[in-house]
Amino acid sequence: MVALALCLMLAGELREGPGAAPTIVAIRVIRHDIFVLEDPSTSSWPYRLADALHVLSTEGFIRSMLLFREGEPLDPAKLVESERLLRQNGLLNPVTITAHPVEGGVEVVVETQDQWTTRPGLRYGKTGNRTSYGLALSESNFLGWGKHLELDIRHDPERRSWTAIYRDPLFLSTRWQVSLAHQDASDGKTEAVSVAYPFFSLATTLAGGVDWRHAKLVEHLYAGGKRVASGGVERRTYGIWGGLRVPLVEEAVDRLTVGVFGEEARYGEWAWEAGGVFEPPANRKLVGVEVGWQRETDRWVVVRGLRGWQRQEDVPLGPKWSASVGVSLPALGGDAGTARFAGHLAVGAFAESTFSWVDLGLSGRLEERRPSNLILHAEAGLKTTGRRGLLARIAADAGHRLDADRQLTLGADTGLRGWDPDTFDGTSRAVVNVEWRQQLGGEILHVGVLGLTLFGDAGRTWGARVGAGTGGWRADVGVGVMFESTRASILRLTRLEVGFPDDGSGPVYLLLSGSIF
Repeated sequence: MVALALCLMLAGELREGPGAAPTIVAIRVIRHDIFVLEDPSTSSWPYRLADALHVLSTEGFIRSMLLFREGEPLDPAKLVESERLLRQNGLLNPVTITAHPVEGGVEVVVETQDQWTTRPGLRYGKTGNRTSYGLALSESNFLGWGKHLELDIRHDPERRSWTAIYRDPLFLSTRWQVSLAHQDASDGKTEAVSVAYPFFSLATTLAGGVDWRHAKLVEHLYAGGKRVASGGVERRTYGIWGGLRVPLVEEAVDRLTVGVFGEEARYGEWAWEAGGVFEPPANRKLVGVEVGWQRETDRWVVVRGLRGWQRQEDVPLGPKWSASVGVSLPALGGDAGTARFAGHLAVGAFAESTFSWVDLGLSGRLEERRPSNLILHAEAGLKTTGRRGLLARIAADAGHRLDADRQLTLGADTGLRGWDPDTFDGTSRAVVNVEWRQQLGGEILHVGVLGLTLFGDAGRTWGARVGAGTGGWRADVGVGVMFESTRASILRLTRLEVGFPDDGSGPVYLLLSGSIF
């Protein structure tokens, strides 16, 4: 917002002629490594070693993300959006872009600080009765060009697997994005490819892409925190799409997307864990044409202390909504006449130190003139920022005629933190969360900050099919500690929590990476 204020002032005062904005005559990029070695508090050998091992983001990468060039008129909105683009990949934080008057126009100064992006070593996580572990090696800023490489070997309650991922946000120094993924697991394989020229900025007029995914795995249904039914499924999806920005409303960005899609699911034999045949969903093949519409309002706020305490975060206020409808016909290769649809609406507000939001979503299919696998999501909440803060959130998912392999369970992984994951079965659910947190002291050794959390949750499910539901509202209370990494793009938040359920059955422990809400 400081950059915006400066730019508005310059655009108003430094006119080159009637109605003309000043020209950008120079762009200066100032890059800071993870630690400032000139600072006596971060000049000792551990900080010097970290900077020596880290590859600083290249100036070319930073310039390629900017939405303005030398010789163009100064546009304050492009400077603000460029800040946001540089922050959103998590590699650079904080980021500031300012403009200063010079002879012949203005000089734009882009100042960034790198984050640690290499993740070697062990992976461990615990959510109630489920533990996962493994080895991981990833680099999210390979050679300083923002490219992501990852090799992940893990063991969790569902499968053993190794995964290789490559993501390139600037393929061959263009705006094209490429993503490749391959997973070999104990119960099958997954492969995915995506090539896209996205709507990378609000001003982008044309976009398009191709994606393909194939997965053959064993899937599970849960109740009481344990598997109750399992079976194989093979899924193939693909899409080819194009998009066009449509100038309709001045303060909003409207985009039309049109494409073709394919979606196929083939189910093998399913069985109850206790013995006996479990009837799987019917095989499904959809091939058709899809049309979508997106509207985005350019209303954002940059805050600190929302999910963590120190990191800059770009919070969209919206309103932002999208809707899509795809029609599959036998003449195009589908099994039967089917429509799939999806919609999403998000709006937020920021007053003083409190962010509040409403989020709505709808997805499903229309088969034989009846809705199928329909899920309506509604969420509302508020969160205060600063060293101490309060979170209050209510969320609900209402399901109708869900596919036989689809559940809306409730447990530690879905917001009821005092119960094991997938404890309660359901086809609809609701959960309420209240959390208070307090930062403890300042930055520890210039690598992170520590805080305390106290929380309470309540929730219930409806329409249980393969196990017990909540039988009314269930609740828990708990306490935890949260560590925010202030110098790393990965593991920004680590939470260690213990929740106590209302039935007195004993504590549930959670070791999680990332914000839950």
